[in-house]
Amino acid sequence: MRNYLIDSDKNEYIVDLIKTRTHSAEMVEFDFRTIKDNHEVHKEKVYIRKLADQYFASTDGVRWNKLARQDSPSIMLNVDKVYKFYQGYKPSSAGGGDEGGLFTQMPGKIVKIMAVIGDRVHKGQTLIILEAMKMENEIKCGTAGIVRAIHVKAGDTLDNGILMMEVEAEVIS
Repeated sequence: MRNYLIDSDKNEYIVDLIKTRTHSAEMVEFDFRTIKDNHEVHKEKVYIRKLADQYFASTDGVRWNKLARQDSPSIMLNVDKVYKFYQGYKPSSAGGGDEGGLFTQMPGKIVKIMAVIGDRVHKGQTLIILEAMKMENEIKCGTAGIVRAIHVKAGDTLDNGILMMEVEAEVIS
């Protein structure tokens, strides 16, 4: 899943979660890559371990650093910076873009997907039909752009707040 980190100077960092492996109930391994100008610039493996209700991180599985408690899912703390954190999409107000994600607003079942990755879509276009509370709901695109990722398929039953599709805003010059 794509993650956007934007600092107070409007510098943008794109971090993709490539793979997750669960080693035990106490330890999970994540493979990340950092993207800049549409090119992979860094790849790293991070281990997260829970011990006595505290979390620790390691890049080599030997040396472990305690992670600070972070209750806000929209802010990420680093040693000397604070980043606004966006998972799956970058909203129009961040970093000068108009990218967006289509999230479920209520539990439901995917009836139909009306776009494929790479499709050029326009604002207000119906992209997904979601059945919820015995009604079919049209999920419309919030911005003109290109479909970059589809995370669901017809027949999937989803909970509230699930990212279904990512749309990257079309750059108009």
